Amino acid sequence: METKETIAIGVIGFGTVGSGTLKVLWERQTEIERELHMSIQVKKVVDQDWSRERKIFIPPTMKSTDPQEVIEDPEIDIVVEAIGGISPAFEYVSQALQRGKSAVTPNKELIAKKGGELLEIARQNRVDLFFEGAVGGGIPIIHALKEQLVGDDIEEVIGIVNGTTNFILSAMSLYKLSYQNALEEAQRRGYAEAVPTMDVEAFDAAYKLAILASLCFHTKVDVEKVFREGITRIIPEDIEFANELGFVIKLLAISKKVNGQIELRVHPVLLPVEHPLATVNGVENAVYVKSKTRTLTFRGPGAGGEATGSALLGDIIEAARNIRFGCRGRVGCTCTCELAVRFIDHLVTRYCVRILALDIPGVLGKIATQFGEAEVSLQAVKQPVSTPGKLTNIYFLTHWASEANLQRSLERVRKLEVVRDAYAIRVEEGS
Repeated sequence: METKETIAIGVIGFGTVGSGTLKVLWERQTEIERELHMSIQVKKVVDQDWSRERKIFIPPTMKSTDPQEVIEDPEIDIVVEAIGGISPAFEYVSQALQRGKSAVTPNKELIAKKGGELLEIARQNRVDLFFEGAVGGGIPIIHALKEQLVGDDIEEVIGIVNGTTNFILSAMSLYKLSYQNALEEAQRRGYAEAVPTMDVEAFDAAYKLAILASLCFHTKVDVEKVFREGITRIIPEDIEFANELGFVIKLLAISKKVNGQIELRVHPVLLPVEHPLATVNGVENAVYVKSKTRTLTFRGPGAGGEATGSALLGDIIEAARNIRFGCRGRVGCTCTCELAVRFIDHLVTRYCVRILALDIPGVLGKIATQFGEAEVSLQAVKQPVSTPGKLTNIYFLTHWASEANLQRSLERVRKLEVVRDAYAIRVEEGS
């Protein structure tokens, strides 16, 4: 078998991640080439706007605005897609795979929605599709799940997988900021987009959970079946009440195997302070994996071009090794079954409930009655000092209850004349 002496790379998309990938590659290129016994050549970099300032220099001969110059070049072995979204990213990656090129992408939406299809194209063409950077930024979780943990019977995976929301909740907790002020600070630091919907409404985390669950449970996951709730309704008083009870508030991506079905849910939770994820703050990410034989926590930077770029570089190196030894397509799609989804209504847990109500005689009794008639038992209550006749937030901690009963109780409470709003946060009890 003839061994290639040079691996040629083409990059499509040269924003934060694309530039971060080349930065870490070029900083370590000599060492990497010595280890691979091959040279690595970045042949073409594609971007639509070369007028923007870049932190690294790209020679004019390497620049292009046409992705087909990468896809159709027979000398390019590995294509790095770093533009994001579904279209045209799907078209570019699928074309590259069909032309016998390996592909590397950090595109979580693409993998969550089209990963199965792309992995099948890769299998048919005996090439590799790698996506380590799609979940957790610089955390090496994908490779671990596809290879090191493939023999484990995994029972649950829980992750803090969005740096923006974790920064906001951390700022609200540590510095007593309002949600809006914490969001503005995240935007000022470059951790949040000007329109932060994908992050704060948990779309980003839902995509990542779909990927994690598919790998942990070897099942196809429809991202549309992931229950999703963002953090926009969290207020500092929620965090204060949680702290008094021994909890922190985190946005978690949670998937568990229960009686042959899988839970798929992303939402804020009260997490016990002793849980391994409770101390993960700022833009850091972490993924907790529990199997029948062990528990593991993967923790590291969840954002930033160089952190994600390091993950992509690891994929590039693995793709290069596979090309060198003629073993591309060695690990393909691991989704060998289709487990049913256990929907949120079947969840049984405790809840922290915040009710905005008028401070008038008998208000607690009226609210408690609605909980009781919906078969939800109350464990604790906190009513802050307030002005009689004025609105105040009243907090309740329930005993274990079903999601269906809890939602029914909230519907009843909201109909009371003395109540203006009712909001519940689920408790993640830990294992």
